[in-house]
Amino acid sequence: MGLYRSPLLTRYWLSGRLTCMVVAARLPGCSPLVWNAAAGGEASAVREEMHTMGTEAQYRAAVIGHTGRGNYGHGIVTSFVGLPNVEMVGLADPDPEGRAEAAAQCGAPRTYADPYAMLEEEQPNLVAVATRWPDQHHDFFLAAAKVGAHIYSEKPLTRSLDEADRMLDATDSRGLKVAMAHVWRVYPGVQRARALLEEGAIGHLRFMRSYGKMDRRGGGQCLMVLGTHQFDLMRYITGTDPQWCQARVVQDGRDATAADVRPGEEELGLIAGDGLWAAYGFPNGVTATYEAYVGDGQAPTYGLELHGSDGILILRSDACYRYPRPYAGPLVDAAMNTQWEKIEVPPVPDPPGTPDGAPGQHPLNNMVVRDLLAAVDEDREPLCSGHGARWSLEMILAVYEAHRTGERVPLPLADRTHPLSRW
Repeated sequence: MGLYRSPLLTRYWLSGRLTCMVVAARLPGCSPLVWNAAAGGEASAVREEMHTMGTEAQYRAAVIGHTGRGNYGHGIVTSFVGLPNVEMVGLADPDPEGRAEAAAQCGAPRTYADPYAMLEEEQPNLVAVATRWPDQHHDFFLAAAKVGAHIYSEKPLTRSLDEADRMLDATDSRGLKVAMAHVWRVYPGVQRARALLEEGAIGHLRFMRSYGKMDRRGGGQCLMVLGTHQFDLMRYITGTDPQWCQARVVQDGRDATAADVRPGEEELGLIAGDGLWAAYGFPNGVTATYEAYVGDGQAPTYGLELHGSDGILILRSDACYRYPRPYAGPLVDAAMNTQWEKIEVPPVPDPPGTPDGAPGQHPLNNMVVRDLLAAVDEDREPLCSGHGARWSLEMILAVYEAHRTGERVPLPLADRTHPLSRW
């Protein structure tokens, strides 16, 4: 299948049993780092080598957050902590209490109420756009690019494709790298499933199936907040980009209309529907579907299913599950005497310099940033790139374009404005 091998995570599997996992990159002058999960591992040696990882360049890092308007996302505030080649120089947040608390978490020596003033004064060359709400991402990106900063950003990238194009044009034209917090890519369960797929554990990949969390955000809200992860995973698993989208959006059991368009919570831009179904065509005959409906959120639906000619894999953040036949269900289980196999995977270890009380996603964010800095040195795309995040946004907004027009729409979208603004 020719799957892309991440320079950040490489796996070692012996006798079909997980024994160890590389948790850091092949960076310049650095050998692969192995976390031995079976025997507990040489944790101290791993942590010591992780501490020496990094690039030859030195970075002046700053964080932009906004308490009460997206805060600091999923632990983005500490993403740069513990990196030996990174010096924290500032943090900006309009809220005084939130600003002080966040600065204490990441060790920023100077704080600002105005992020633009901070960028002008500190001239950082590495910036975290940490706000969960995407309404300010566009302006923050342009300002960070203006001072020559590489960017690590919370998802989703932004609210519309025309905004995304301007953001990436600004960074690309200056030779700057962008990484997004699409941290599912570095989850051990995802890495293990990807290795199994490449080894032919389920035969030829036929289709992928993904669901939202089926909670109160079902429909347009879930599509924007969580769909960005799932669509990024689809592209990561296949190593390809989708070619078309077909979709249906519903509201109260009927097809959604222009009257159902509304502003999304958390300043997500325009959304519609309390339920939706979408299909995507990938190369090599692979089809993917995505569903998100309002529900109670109790069922563990969030993840990705990979259906192959010889079996099924289900991806979760902390594990993956394998079924030895291409079709599953109680009748198949009973008739064929088959059952699901849970494949255990190790947790990601805390990186060196992890501060006390660090957010739960700190190791994942820190790992993605390490890859970002390696990408700068090696002049390549980061594993969790801004261009990849734009593809997720393409897939999100294609749902509305396909539903609005009643047609299967080719990707990427020709009209870069928000489809719901044209309804």
